[in-house]
Amino acid sequence: MLIFNPKPAAEEQDDKPRPPSQNEKGAAALAHLAGVFWLPILPMAALALLIPVLVLQFARVHSDFVEQHAINACNFQLLMGCFYALAMLAGFALQSLLPLWWVAIGSAIFALWEGAKAINGWPSKYPVSFKLFK
Repeated sequence: MLIFNPKPAAEEQDDKPRPPSQNEKGAAALAHLAGVFWLPILPMAALALLIPVLVLQFARVHSDFVEQHAINACNFQLLMGCFYALAMLAGFALQSLLPLWWVAIGSAIFALWEGAKAINGWPSKYPVSFKLFK
């Protein structure tokens, strides 16, 4: 479990969840939509891992909604990074870019789906991911 930026102590609240603001929805969507950077036509695959971690670290103290989405995005993009590395090895062995494209397109589809859920203010749940960040 990695926690770099812990939350401050909670203040008195009435225990009613408030709806997320537009800024919170945008930050949560940004964390998910970074998964589009796995596509080989965008040569910045490291951003797919870096952006959700940055969103998690900077938004953790401000919003539980953004934190929940950023944690799910970090965990899923970490898994996609592992799959991407395996697909690159398989691509070199098979002399084909097909495994790389399968991983990239799958990651982009899930990232777009979860980004749309974040924009609508819905909770995030990827079908599979590493549970490294909590």
